[in-house]
Amino acid sequence: MTLLHNPKAGRGEYSEKNLKRALRAAGHKVAYHSTKERGWKKAIASAKGLIVVAGGDGTVGKVARELIGRKTSLSVLPLGTANNLARALGFTRPVRELIEQLDEGKGHGFDVGLVRGPWGKRYVFEGVGAGLLAEYFRLPRRDTDDLTKEEEMTWHVLRLRKLLSTYRPREWQLKLDGEELSDHFLLLEAMNIRSVGPVLNLAPKARTGDGYFDLVLARESERDRLMDYLSARLQGKKEPTFPLPARTFRRLHIRWKRLPLHLDDELWPEKDGEKVSPGEIEISVVKSALVISRPDDEG
Repeated sequence: MTLLHNPKAGRGEYSEKNLKRALRAAGHKVAYHSTKERGWKKAIASAKGLIVVAGGDGTVGKVARELIGRKTSLSVLPLGTANNLARALGFTRPVRELIEQLDEGKGHGFDVGLVRGPWGKRYVFEGVGAGLLAEYFRLPRRDTDDLTKEEEMTWHVLRLRKLLSTYRPREWQLKLDGEELSDHFLLLEAMNIRSVGPVLNLAPKARTGDGYFDLVLARESERDRLMDYLSARLQGKKEPTFPLPARTFRRLHIRWKRLPLHLDDELWPEKDGEKVSPGEIEISVVKSALVISRPDDEG
């Protein structure tokens, strides 16, 4: 197998040495490559057999983009904090258990989004969003290495709730599978998976192989319901029911007017004041673009 590893993920618990030892103890021959070093893309291109990515959702997405349309199977050892994508792909067990089960994996198709916009085209695995979460991604980051994963998630939800208390809805022009759907929104999230950000389960019914994305919208009239949801998270409820419905779609058009977007966990435009002309953004679904290898009892 080929192992693609982000050595900065996992707060140091899973080093190159530790991962190699665990995989070899489970009977695997490992070709190791760090995603922080040059040559990892060539390693994917020449890989034979299963590709395993060890890292957070950003690393999983980075590797997955190189596998679009290929028959090569991908498996995941989740080392991130939120692990929204890893969970959606079915990798919910501890890393040690997942290593023991790598030989038991079965191939499952995974839909991805194809997003066309001023940047050209890009594949996304988690989703595309505007409004509250995109604005949150613009806030200054802080070093959270001194926090546990649960403490870090709580910290993010607290900051997000504070931002929501003052955030004004913005106007967005949308066309959902041909239907005009424009208004002022606090939150706009086109989701391929159930959760986003600090494990916010905005689309609990989302499925990764149904050929659809889920669109979640929140208007000013729904601000209090969003606040209550975030408050429930802060009170220790890890998965309170999200209070707003989602609409499924195959194609979404967004008229973009320079407001920030997030594509998976990356902000676009990347810099304030970056000169990009307004234009149209199209999100469509590519059915079973990836092959995910996981045990049948996962997911």
